[in-house]
Order: sequence, then structure tokens, then C-alpha cells
Amino acid sequence: MPGVIRNRWVPFVVHGSIVAAAVGLGLLSWFIAKPITTRLHETIPGQRLTVLATPDIAISLDADSSVAVTNTEPSGIELLRGNAFFDVRGNQPGKLNLKVGTTYIRDTGTRFSVSKRAAGGSVAVANGQVEILVKTGTYLIGAHERANFDGVQVTGQRVIADAEVAPWHR
Repeated sequence: MPGVIRNRWVPFVVHGSIVAAAVGLGLLSWFIAKPITTRLHETIPGQRLTVLATPDIAISLDADSSVAVTNTEPSGIELLRGNAFFDVRGNQPGKLNLKVGTTYIRDTGTRFSVSKRAAGGSVAVANGQVEILVKTGTYLIGAHERANFDGVQVTGQRVIADAEVAPWHR
């Protein structure tokens, strides 16, 4: 039986190419995927705060309120507690996705306030429109309107005065 001749470098080349491919794919995924960062903004009782989530979105927090802002596109914001007033500049809709409990709110280039309560919350629109997405469907709330939500349905949609949108906001 003839002797088998093996090249000593074949295993090193095979393993080296596997390691190089793994490192290359890891670096490629790092440069393609932008890591998501979250900023937390909160106020203490008696304090109010206004922050810029993006150059086009200003958030004013009432006393004892908290929001989390992510760097995704469109901007992802979650109201954790309290009251917040959102001023979305520009005419392009969909710059803001807001989560309040299990309810999602999308802007259509507007100014509005949101209050979070234990069993849902309420939205009051100063101008423009917002979409409220709950389990039973999507509801459109227009300028000078207020609506309550609980994650399942939207109730109590009614016309309000400008002073009722965010009475704590200047």
C-alpha cells in the first residue's frame, strides 16, 4: 500500500481561513449595525424640564415625569410616568413613535401632550394630528381634541380649548 503524503500546512490554512472569515463577518456586522442607545430624562417633584430628543423633536416634562429616548429612526420615545408635551417640527409625518404602556402613538407633524395613568392615559392635540394604535384599531385625534386610552380602546374623544392641552406647560 503506497504511503499517504500529507502537507503539514493544510490544517493551518483551513483553520486560519475559518478564523479570518469569522473576524471579517464580525467587523462587517459592527460597521453595518448602529448600536441602539437609550437616554433617560426625568424630573423630580416641583421641577420641569425641556429637552431636545432630536433637532426636530422637543419634549417638555411636567413635574415628576420620565421619558426614555432611543436613537432609532423614527425616534422611539417611551413615556414612563407623568405628563409630557411634544413639539414635532416640520411637515413630514412619522418622525415620532411614542409608547405609553401598551399603546403606541404616531405623530403627523404636530404639537401634543400625553399623560400616563395606571390604566392607560390621555392625549391632547394642540395642532396637527396623532394616530393612537390600540388592540381594537387605529384612532385619529385631530387639533383641539382630547382622547383617553387604555391599551384596548380609545374613549372620551372630545373637543377642548387650547388651555387644556397642557395646562402645566408655559
